[in-house]
Amino acid sequence: MLPPLALMPYNPLTDAEIISRVLAGEKQLFELLMRRYNQRMFRTGVALLGHPAAAEEAMQNAWVKAYVQLGGFAGRARFPTWLTRIMLNECLMDRRRQQRFVDLNTPDDDEPEPAATAPTPLQTVLNDELREALEAAVQALPDKYRSVFVLREVEGLSVADTAGALQLSEANVKVRLLRAREQLRTKLAGFAPQHTFAYLGARCTRMVRRVLARLIAMPLPLVCN
Repeated sequence: MLPPLALMPYNPLTDAEIISRVLAGEKQLFELLMRRYNQRMFRTGVALLGHPAAAEEAMQNAWVKAYVQLGGFAGRARFPTWLTRIMLNECLMDRRRQQRFVDLNTPDDDEPEPAATAPTPLQTVLNDELREALEAAVQALPDKYRSVFVLREVEGLSVADTAGALQLSEANVKVRLLRAREQLRTKLAGFAPQHTFAYLGARCTRMVRRVLARLIAMPLPLVCN
């Protein structure tokens, strides 16, 4: 059993320091990376898969793959960018397995304009209820718009990073972000998307425990020279 991380004064460590110590044998420190980036992983999963349960399943598999590949992380990209790519790949594989894969590179020219809708009572609700309304609206977006919206507006990735992660042109990222905003604006204008899809507290702890249970029996990652 790994020792309780809450008793260890490791919070100030950088990603690079944590990775180095995990590779040196302090496997329990991998929990710090999970707690640091669980929310980003969850948001990425929801962006691609559109459902929290599917996102959590993909998260668990992505974290295990990240652990296995940790010795090959060369630092050429930022660690969260490297991690997000693993999560994106896992989500895309999940969509293929479920035969729900949608080509993210299909042209946007023939996309029908969203029908205008009248304001709903949700537009007057604050805080938690409005956050839940935005999450539902984002999940209802077409896959190609939802993925761009979450990575750009929620996670704060640059146009270039989003284009690279989704294998799109920067121009296409801008067009899809505009379309996503148009579909969300009438219901959700003025709400800060950074507050959505929180993955904290008990949910985060459950994910950490599930992943650590899988890692306990696994060997340390091999370091690639």
